[in-house]
Amino acid sequence: MLELWGTLPDGDVVASTVDASGRMIALYADGTLLVDGTPSGRVTDPGQYPMIDAAGEGFVLVDRRCQVRRGHEAPRNGRILDAAGRTVTEFHAGDGIEAVVTGPGGDIWISYFDQASILDGGERRSNPGLIRWTSAGKPAWRAEHEPGLYWMDCYVLNVAERRTWAVPYTALPLVEVGLDGIRSVRKSPLRRPRGVAVSGAEAVFLSMAGEPDGFYWHLEPARLTEDEVVPGDPVPLALPDGTGLRKPLRWVCRSDRIWLLQGHTWYVLRL
Repeated sequence: MLELWGTLPDGDVVASTVDASGRMIALYADGTLLVDGTPSGRVTDPGQYPMIDAAGEGFVLVDRRCQVRRGHEAPRNGRILDAAGRTVTEFHAGDGIEAVVTGPGGDIWISYFDQASILDGGERRSNPGLIRWTSAGKPAWRAEHEPGLYWMDCYVLNVAERRTWAVPYTALPLVEVGLDGIRSVRKSPLRRPRGVAVSGAEAVFLSMAGEPDGFYWHLEPARLTEDEVVPGDPVPLALPDGTGLRKPLRWVCRSDRIWLLQGHTWYVLRL
């Protein structure tokens, strides 16, 4: 069952998240930036497809789509902002961004979907999968394709204090990543995961399933062994009033929690 976390003020919200401290961050179409409903500053040109999170004392803002062309200057679609929303530095974050989640230490994790590409040393690279950036917008670690672990799309991203969890397509294993690189790869039978909360050997996946009139969302509890994900019985994902949840506008996974945005209201699932 989801719990109410908080409601954003009315307006045209173009990007929102819940940061590592549990604060609701919201960026509006006119550039207004709110933290827990309190004005923090104003952003010049939020971008066409913006995504935002906290980064140190300020924020990271990316535009999830950009044109990446070999032989051309890399578009700077990532920005590090100060607490007032002013641009401190710009960087090339790549095209086809799936999610942006920052850790408590300020590291920026960006995952990518299957159309993604990024300019790397002047060369256009497809399917970057997952990249960890420093709080200054410099790449610090990136996923590498290897047998059995191809990062065509990163379906799931969970950023905790000391580790990050990801589910890359096509094999869809649960991958545990530390600051020193990949720690483990667990085989998983789950085919449509979109989020995960993890606590020790317990996990719960946010998944979607089809039905005649569309998709519905449910939870799949699971046990983590040394090398695999063992799922239990799925349960419907319900709002506090008991109604089922259709596709949320946004969700963010951190450690043992998943936050979901429905309309202007954020809800939380605690494992």
